[in-house]
Amino acid sequence: MEENFDLLAQSRANYFTKGSPVQFVKVELLKGDVSGDIAVCLSFKNITANPLTQLQITFKCKDRSGAVVCQDQFVYEGLNASHGEVFGADDAVYISSSPIGSVEVELGTARFADGSAVDLTGYPRVRLTPPKKLPPELAEKLCERTRKEGLTVVPQVLDEGWYCACGAFHPREEDGVWCSECGSDRILLQNTLSSLLQSNTSAPATDDEPTRMVPPVRQEEPTRAVPPLSGRPAPAAPVEEDDDVIVAPPRRAARPAPQPAAQPYASRGQYQAQDQYEEEYDEPEEDPRDVIAGRIIRWAPPITAVLCAIIAAVGFILTL
Repeated sequence: MEENFDLLAQSRANYFTKGSPVQFVKVELLKGDVSGDIAVCLSFKNITANPLTQLQITFKCKDRSGAVVCQDQFVYEGLNASHGEVFGADDAVYISSSPIGSVEVELGTARFADGSAVDLTGYPRVRLTPPKKLPPELAEKLCERTRKEGLTVVPQVLDEGWYCACGAFHPREEDGVWCSECGSDRILLQNTLSSLLQSNTSAPATDDEPTRMVPPVRQEEPTRAVPPLSGRPAPAAPVEEDDDVIVAPPRRAARPAPQPAAQPYASRGQYQAQDQYEEEYDEPEEDPRDVIAGRIIRWAPPITAVLCAIIAAVGFILTL
């Protein structure tokens, strides 16, 4: 009896492999509806015009504490993946009875329809700038206008490639104008988003200008049913940690301790004291000559009156 698996968690790759004809796209965790086991499924994409027939990869699964629970190789055989086609999500590379926290993937060897084989281990990984979220109301309107689901991020062009509104990243090597995952046309998506922004001035503006986006996809994304595996890889010894893609539900980050509010340079009382000091300091000093003149003016009348009285008394005495 085949067991059905429901989507438990998923995460897109946080890097791309520059120059590689095959790109790692995302990891999904599926939970069995009968056994409760967790299946780890990986998705990849062929970005060349040459159909891909086989891909060998190495994966490493870790639990939520970071301990390695499985490290093994897996070969995707019997492929006929054309340009832009996403594959791999129908094959579980590992079945676990306990939660998985992160998965690390390393590309190995790719074989193509023309008989050529390419070693993918030498292509460097380039960390991606995380896409920016669209405001919820604008994202909902964009989905309604385009009749597509899951358009939640700002479409934008980067130096390494471009993001579709569905979150899919397309490196420059892919050289396409259509999103291989949601089927959006790059130009049409940009024009639609620009029209929504113009018609709804109340919608929050995005930080980056919407970029040209991309059309109906040639193939739908793989399904969510996983057949039971015949065997389970044995856990391997821990190895050095590299670029992990976290797939477990994110833990709530601890709220940082509130920083004390910045103190003003001086309190209100200090400002008043400073103002008084400046007023007293700025008051001009009196000229000493002005002080003497003022005193003369103040005391001249009484002195003159006294002198006149003395002179009159002396004159009266002399006349006797």
